[in-house]
Amino acid sequence: MPSQSSPSPATDPSQASALHSERLESLANGLALLRVFAEGTPTLTAQEAALRLGLTRAAARRLLITLQLEGYLCNEGTEYRVTPKVMDLGFAYYAAMSLPQLAHGSLQALGEQVTEACSLGVWDEGHVVIVARHEPARMLRVNVDIGRRLPASAHSMGRVLLAAQPVAAQQSHLRAHPPRAFTRETVTDTAQLLQIFHQVGQQGWCLLTGELAEGFCGISVPIHGASGKILAALSITMVQGRHSAHDIQTRFLPPLQAAAQQLEALIAGRERFHGFTF
Repeated sequence: MPSQSSPSPATDPSQASALHSERLESLANGLALLRVFAEGTPTLTAQEAALRLGLTRAAARRLLITLQLEGYLCNEGTEYRVTPKVMDLGFAYYAAMSLPQLAHGSLQALGEQVTEACSLGVWDEGHVVIVARHEPARMLRVNVDIGRRLPASAHSMGRVLLAAQPVAAQQSHLRAHPPRAFTRETVTDTAQLLQIFHQVGQQGWCLLTGELAEGFCGISVPIHGASGKILAALSITMVQGRHSAHDIQTRFLPPLQAAAQQLEALIAGRERFHGFTF
C-alpha cells in the first residue's frame, strides 16, 4: 500500500490536515521505497517495488530511476540495490548531534557496567561543567546535575582538562581561581597541583579521593577529537569507603578508557564524514 504519513501526537487535527495538503506524494513514496531496502530487502525490480508500495509499475520505475540518478541506487539489469550513499541520510542525524547526545549511549553503557555514577564534563571559564550524566538509583549520592559548574583543580575531570594545557595556562588558572579547601584532603598548594597536573598529563588519567566531597572519589580520562585535541573528560564517581585507590584503578580504569575510546570513535566518525567539529 502507498506510504501514509501520520501526525505526531502533539499535532492537532486541523494542523495535521493543513500539513497533509502540503505533502509531496512522490517524495513520500521515494522514502517509503528506501525503507523497503532498510527492512532487509537486498534488491528490487520495478514490478516488485510497485507491489510493495501499491503503485503502478511505471510510477515505481520512475522512483527507482530518480534514486539511481541521485546516487542512492544502482541497477544490475532489472534489479536495483542501494549504494553506500544512503548512509549520508543516517549521518545527517548523526552529524547534528551535540557532544552530550553523542555521549549518551556510552555513558549509559558504562554506568550499567560499573554500577556507579558517570559524567561527561567540559571546560568553561576555569570550571568543569557537567554536560551529560548517568547515575544509578542510590540513597547516597553527590548532588551533581547537568549544568553544574565544579572547581577544576579539585575535580578529577578538571585536572584532566588542566593537564592538557600549557604550564603557563595552568599557573594563570590557579592565580585566577585560587585553590580552596573543600575537605581536609583537598590539595591547595600551587606547586603540588602543578606536579599533579604534570603527572596526570603523563599517565593519561586522574584519580582523586575525598578532595571535593568527603567520602567520595572519582577517576577521569580525557576525550579527544579527531585532531587529538582534548574536548572533554569522562569520569566515574563512587563512594570512597568501598574501594581502595588500587581497586579503583584496576577495576574502573579499563572500562572507563574503553568507553572513552568508543566515544572518541563516534566523534572522529562525525568529524570525518561531515567535517563538523565540537
